[in-house]
Amino acid sequence: MNFTAMTIAQLLGNSQLHIPNYQRPYKWTRKQIRNLFYDIKELIENPTRVSGPYHLGSLILHHHQGKLEIVDGQQRLISISLLLHTQKLLNLYPGAQNILKQEHISTSLIHAQENHEEWVQLLAQIDSITRNQIIDYLINSCYLSVIELPDDHLSEAFQLFDSQNNRGKPLEPHDLLKAYHLRSIPSERQTEALISKWEELVNDTSLNLKDLFDKHLFRLRHWVNGETGFHSKKRQTQLRFTEDSLNDFKGVSLEEQHPYPYLTIYKLLAEQNLNFPQSLIMPIINGEHFFKYIEASHQHFIHLEKLISEKASHDSLLLIRQNNGKFQRNKNLLFNIVAIFVDRFGPTELTTEIIDTFTVWAFYPRTAKRVLDSTIAKYAAGGSYQHKPVQKVFQLIQQSQTPNDFLQKLDREQFENHTLQSLLKEIL
Repeated sequence: MNFTAMTIAQLLGNSQLHIPNYQRPYKWTRKQIRNLFYDIKELIENPTRVSGPYHLGSLILHHHQGKLEIVDGQQRLISISLLLHTQKLLNLYPGAQNILKQEHISTSLIHAQENHEEWVQLLAQIDSITRNQIIDYLINSCYLSVIELPDDHLSEAFQLFDSQNNRGKPLEPHDLLKAYHLRSIPSERQTEALISKWEELVNDTSLNLKDLFDKHLFRLRHWVNGETGFHSKKRQTQLRFTEDSLNDFKGVSLEEQHPYPYLTIYKLLAEQNLNFPQSLIMPIINGEHFFKYIEASHQHFIHLEKLISEKASHDSLLLIRQNNGKFQRNKNLLFNIVAIFVDRFGPTELTTEIIDTFTVWAFYPRTAKRVLDSTIAKYAAGGSYQHKPVQKVFQLIQQSQTPNDFLQKLDREQFENHTLQSLLKEIL
C-alpha cells in the first residue's frame, strides 16, 4: 500500500487511470463546480491566503489487470477532466481522456453535460490571462493524498472507502471550516493555540461548537437576511448547518493591497494590532480572525443565558424554564432574537420590557396545534405564519437606530396583542 501526494497533472497524466464499472454515477452539480472555481480563483487573486500547497482531499486507487481503478475520488477527477475538455487540453492528459470516454448511465451524462456548460460559462466571465492562471494552478499546484493498493487488495480498498464514507464518526461541517481557515495562518505555533481553544469549544458542556453553529450562528445569518435557512438533503427539507452551508462561513482576506470598502476598518485595526469590534453577523474574515469570531460568539451566548435569567420577569421565566420538549423551538427562537438585540444595542439595553416582548413574540407560534422547524423558520425570517404575513423582526432590529425605535416599529397586532398572562393561559 503506497501513500503519496500527487498533483492533478500527475494523476490525469497516467494512461492507466480508469473508472471501474462498480462505481456510482457521477453526481456533482453546478454548485460544486462553482465552489471549486471560485476557491481557485480566490487563491489566484490572494496568494497569501494559504500557506503551502492547496489540498483537494484524498483519492483511493486500486491496481487491477494493468489498470489503475478509481475506488474513491472519481467525482473530483471527472469534474476537472470536464474543465480540460472545455479548453481542448484532453490530448495532454490520457487519464482524463480515459475517464470521459467510458460509458456512464443517463444520470452521469446529464450531470456531465450540465457541469461542462457550467465550466464554459464560468470561464467566459474572465479574461484569458486569469483563465490560464486558474487552470495552471488547479492542474499543477493542487494536490490529492493518494492511497494505492495492489491487485490482490480490492477488499481492503472497499473497506477503506466504506470507512471514509459511511462508518465511524464523519467529519462535522465545523471541522471542515477549521481546516479551511487554518490554511490561511502561516505560523504553526499560532495554529496550535487556536486548535487547542477550538477543541475546548467542541467539547464545551454548556454550549458545544456543533450547537453554536447549528442552533445559532447558521440560523442568525439567514434570518437577519429574511431567509428561512432551509435546504434540501436527500429529498428532505431541513433547518441545519451542513456541508451545503459552508460558504456562509468562508470569508474574505485582509491581505489584499486594496481591500473592499466594507473591510477598510478591519484592515486598519489589523495593521495596528487592535482587536475588532466583534458582532454575530460581522463579515467573516479568514484565518485567525475567524477563530476569534467563533470564540467571541460562543462567549456571547454563554453570557446571554445568565443575562436573560437576571432580567426576565417571573412570567417570562415560567416559559423559558419549561422542560417540555414542545417548547424547545420557541426557546431557541427567543435566545436568538435576544442575542441579535444585545449584539446590536448592548446588554445594558436589555430590559425586562424587552425580554417580555420577545418572549411573547417567540412563544406565540406555540398557539398552533403543531410547531415544526418550518413553522419557526418562516415566522423568524418574515415569510408567513398560518398563511398570514408577519414582520421580519430580525431585520427590524438591524434597521432600528435605538431600542425605542425598534419597539415603536414592532407590530404587536401580528401576534394578536397577546400578553404574557394570556399566552401562559393558552399554551400551558
